[in-house]
Amino acid sequence: MNTRTFHKQYISSLEASRLVADDIVPFWQQLNIDLSIIGQMELCLVEIVNNVFEHAYGNTEGPLFDISSHLNDKQQLTIEISDYGNAMPKHILEDLPTADFVEPVADDPTTWLQSSRGLKIVQELTDTIEYTSTDKRNTFKLLKEAG
Repeated sequence: MNTRTFHKQYISSLEASRLVADDIVPFWQQLNIDLSIIGQMELCLVEIVNNVFEHAYGNTEGPLFDISSHLNDKQQLTIEISDYGNAMPKHILEDLPTADFVEPVADDPTTWLQSSRGLKIVQELTDTIEYTSTDKRNTFKLLKEAG
């Protein structure tokens, strides 16, 4: 098994997604992952980390979250984002495949509201998205074919 694994803990904040991306993209580049896949997975990671700040921690700066990533034997890029805040309601991920993608319209503020748009993007760009919540630890696991 490939033992090269990225693992780092971060402090939740508005800027956290950019810090995570700045750290993890060079790691993925070292694994020789295609640049288009890196771009897609960076977007997914930013969406999930922003959701951690906004939803799991209620826009509170300071709580910790963990990021880990590796390339498995099947050449799948694995990314795990774990937080210790509020769990996501089960129905959100279950309803995602049939949820409409609401395009934001500049002059219609009702289209700016939460609509699971970020998770819909993540679902479209990954091969597998899993979510588990146990003992106050919530984890998104994303898989993407990388080879």
